[in-house]
Amino acid sequence: MPLPTIDLPTFELTIPSTGKVIKARPFVVKEEKLLLMAAASQNIADVINTTKQVIGNCIIEGEVKIDELPYFDIDYLLIALRGKSIGETVDVKFKCKNMVEGKECGNIFPVKIDVTNVKVIKDDAIPFEIPLSGTMKVKMKYPTYAMAKAVVDADTDLDKTILMIIASIQYIQDKEKVYTMKDTTPKELKEFVEGLPQEKFDRLKLFVDNLPNFVVTSEATCDKCGFEHKLEYNDFESFFT
Repeated sequence: MPLPTIDLPTFELTIPSTGKVIKARPFVVKEEKLLLMAAASQNIADVINTTKQVIGNCIIEGEVKIDELPYFDIDYLLIALRGKSIGETVDVKFKCKNMVEGKECGNIFPVKIDVTNVKVIKDDAIPFEIPLSGTMKVKMKYPTYAMAKAVVDADTDLDKTILMIIASIQYIQDKEKVYTMKDTTPKELKEFVEGLPQEKFDRLKLFVDNLPNFVVTSEATCDKCGFEHKLEYNDFESFFT
């Protein structure tokens, strides 16, 4: 005889990039275990695949293409699910950078982060269409979760920027010709980006330097110097370690 099952609560979440409302359930113990194992493996492919799998499992109503969601949607959904599943607070360590008599306090003290205070910071003034020269322009997009996380293993900050720019290009247009990402290869895109004059490259860099990001806000008081901090925390991987 099969054992009885417990009915899980459901709740609504809003996808930041689209405003679409979906219905979800908390993740269960076996899914939390998958997240912990993926984080412990330090294998970026495992983290990407497990994160998408758990979110996909928990969405019970609303058509969502997980592979196509921008990275900040995935981050937001995972943190929101974490708050509903494990608990609304996470213990983290924070270093006090308050200056005391000309020196940084440096005290490291515990802070409880309330994940229900998560929000996505987005600068709507950053354009998606970026002119390069004459009739040539580049249409940018928000990279997917897998694309955004893939830059972690890049050798230098410049390499990371180049890879993020490549991941953010939707198409390149010159006169009437449109070159979509299906029309080209990663190697050709890399050569295109690396072949840009610095001023043109900086236009694309501005877009990726201002990509939306999720932030969990909190307030805390240093137990050494008494300084009151207003915190913005965005290291979501530590929530599962």
